Amino acid sequence: MLGKNPVRPQQLNDGQSLWIQSVFYTLQGEGPFIGKPAVFVRLSGCNLKCFWCDTDFESSTWQPSLNELLADIEIKRPEHCKFIVITGGEPFRQNIAPLVESLLNSGLTVQIETNGTLWVDLPVSKNLHIVCSPKANFIHEKLLPRITTYKYVLDADSIDPTDGLPNKSTQKMHTAVQIARPPEDGEIFVMPIDSGDGKRNEDNKRACVDVAMKHGYRMTLQSHKLLNID
Repeated sequence: MLGKNPVRPQQLNDGQSLWIQSVFYTLQGEGPFIGKPAVFVRLSGCNLKCFWCDTDFESSTWQPSLNELLADIEIKRPEHCKFIVITGGEPFRQNIAPLVESLLNSGLTVQIETNGTLWVDLPVSKNLHIVCSPKANFIHEKLLPRITTYKYVLDADSIDPTDGLPNKSTQKMHTAVQIARPPEDGEIFVMPIDSGDGKRNEDNKRACVDVAMKHGYRMTLQSHKLLNID
């Protein structure tokens, strides 16, 4: 998308149908569950325009019913895989509560990847993990107590020396607006931006190493790109 996607506002229905980009089985490529086999449910549309985003979440026009979506997840999910990743786009742009509840009731573990700006009331469960990668100068107040992990995407030229986190907006204009920070007890991962330029990417990776070692964060790479998998 590279910031060229349309901005789509939160649109909540009863959650009995969802706009879906794709459903696929792969390895989780980044963050706290890196390397774990998972069925990914990628929802369509996003309420932000990140200038470096290279994910397609706009080309599909599939709007299955909840039952059709659950059936497709079961088709894609091997018996040994108990892990579902709900991503986007921005998942909280749609009413994912019935989907999440159905998956949890089936004994599955669910990870949601979010930019932190929207919220939908979800069941409380030890098997629900919310990974927030902040992309704005705020995190939704109802989301804050539910976040289990924070993940910041770093550009070597846009790092605040005081805490090692981004000091510029991720949005198309890339303005000098500090991205929202986590609470003091939040687990933090840092991940280098994939700029598409080899030299820049090496600088970004080196910056992540330095930040992680200086501040005690955990570093993650986009291993799915290294492995050439979805």
